[in-house]
Amino acid sequence: MIKKGNVLIFLARLAEVYPIGHVKKAPGTFASFISLFIGYYLINLLGIFNFIIFLIIFSIIGFIISEIHVRVFKQKDPKEVVIDEFTGQFIALLAITSSNNTNDIILSILLSFLLFRFFDITKLGPIKKFEKLPGGIGIMADDIVAGICAFLVQCGIMTAFNQQLLIKVY
Repeated sequence: MIKKGNVLIFLARLAEVYPIGHVKKAPGTFASFISLFIGYYLINLLGIFNFIIFLIIFSIIGFIISEIHVRVFKQKDPKEVVIDEFTGQFIALLAITSSNNTNDIILSILLSFLLFRFFDITKLGPIKKFEKLPGGIGIMADDIVAGICAFLVQCGIMTAFNQQLLIKVY
């Protein structure tokens, strides 16, 4: 028989993308780095339209399991919850180039990573306000907004360098 408490703990651990959230140093940065590979693979596998649908569903699940984590472990914004970094980094990846040049793709993915980490760590502008929202909403919202900011800045940079964006191709 499955106990309710065991199911809740399992769901809470999903918010940690266990074991990634338990990395000793910089679990958020490590999660963002890992999500680059997963996100790029999923974009290529699903195509941009289906990836966006996946991203919406993933974000909703992230809100739910982050809220469960907060309630089970009674912590406001635990550092081991990294589902939010995955979500924000996936959003930032939407601005990668559609170039067939491997160097362009690598630079684009690196830019996505650096911009997302910059906005996630500094919490510039409205990002800090979203972090203060309660529970799972607060955990997820600031990273979603940081991902959107990284996406917008990267779109500007890539456009300035005459790079076609993958999101514009479809």
